[in-house]
Amino acid sequence: MYLKKIVYVLLSVFMCFSAEFTNVKGFGTGSSEQDALLIAKANALENAVGVFLSSASIMKNYTTISDNIIAKSNGFIKTYEVIGTSKNDDGSYYAEITADITDVVDQLVQDEMALKFLLTEMKLPSFAVQIFDNNGKKDDKAETSVKKYLIEKGMKLKTIENEDVKIDSLKKQGIDFVLKGNTDYAFISLEGVYNIKTMKSLQLTMNLELIDCATKEIVSTHSISSKKAHISENTAKEVALQQCGPQVAAYIINQAVKLWSDKLLE
Repeated sequence: MYLKKIVYVLLSVFMCFSAEFTNVKGFGTGSSEQDALLIAKANALENAVGVFLSSASIMKNYTTISDNIIAKSNGFIKTYEVIGTSKNDDGSYYAEITADITDVVDQLVQDEMALKFLLTEMKLPSFAVQIFDNNGKKDDKAETSVKKYLIEKGMKLKTIENEDVKIDSLKKQGIDFVLKGNTDYAFISLEGVYNIKTMKSLQLTMNLELIDCATKEIVSTHSISSKKAHISENTAKEVALQQCGPQVAAYIINQAVKLWSDKLLE
């Protein structure tokens, strides 16, 4: 019975129909007409997500999943038409729109549901992040960029108390999986290109692997590179990490989800 339940829910998550939502109404009120339109777009997307979740019969964790997607609303509004705008007596603005929502929304819902379901079935495992730079020092900024992605996915994070501890000892700290890796920063002067002595190009490479602390098994691994130019080395690092951290973490977690899904269905 338990296995049948797992199979049923996973199939419900991964095999939901794909649909593009058209003429979805959205309403919004804001301090300016532009703000009202932004809120109306988010409202239209929220309505579309609600329709999808209802039709797919997957209402659990609706609020969290909805919030995660609606936060990225501008990227999923294919086209929209302003039905009307007006200014309220209190000085605020009101906007009403109809929008066409891209069909990528339903895939995002499926991804969110799959991850949350798997983590629940795995009894909410805890994760830690440990990244060092090319000088062997703890790279706090890189760790933060990865942690931000994990937190947004609703994953349980813990801090490693002793950075020199062995992988199998992390289990004693209540850590089930560790995202362990390194970053390499290489700066090249761009004085000949921009004629600015302080302008430099940063080549960032981030390598990361997800390790099961109980078995020492490498669940998934990935490497990504990015180039950023700036007069400030710190700013170049921050911008590059904002891009690389979430990307490498997303790839690794997606690979892990596939592996964990297969194990649950064995």
